[in-house]
Amino acid sequence: MNNERIHTLLENYWNCETSVSEERELQEFFNFGDVPDDLLPYIPVFAYKQNHQPMELSGDFEKKLNTLIRKTDRQKQYITIKIFEPFLRIAASVIMIAGIGVSVYFFARQNNRVFAETYNDPGVAMQQATSALNKLSTALQATEEASLKSLEQLDNLDLDWSEIDSLSAEIPLYDPDLSKNIKPESL
Repeated sequence: MNNERIHTLLENYWNCETSVSEERELQEFFNFGDVPDDLLPYIPVFAYKQNHQPMELSGDFEKKLNTLIRKTDRQKQYITIKIFEPFLRIAASVIMIAGIGVSVYFFARQNNRVFAETYNDPGVAMQQATSALNKLSTALQATEEASLKSLEQLDNLDLDWSEIDSLSAEIPLYDPDLSKNIKPESL
């Protein structure tokens, strides 16, 4: 192939006027032909297609893709938990107060004499106070056991707490007095 033909094809190639067959002709020349010194800089342009075979997906590509999708779904769930965290704290407080109220109500209904006046006999007053405190202690122990069971269930959920903690660093805190967000790093 003569140099004049190659120069004409190159000029057409740079002007986007070559056909597919002319481009193949250029690729064959630069890959297998005797390339003159003035055309040596163009070898990488046309040798690229020969050196890079089409990429194929690996056998476990779908498995890796599904794993990444599940990971992003989990991160979205953690963000949802973080958004509702203040409401969860309020709900827990309300449940605790309601539990104490219900406990006091049932203690009052079980034994009405607990709240009877006993100031005339200090021994009876001490005995009734001890009884009331024992009942309160029993109720608090039951509440503590329920809390420990809840914590055990949370531990058994196999959560990645480091990811949850990293999410809290990304969410700015809100200060209603200053009406602006505060970054956790500034605390």
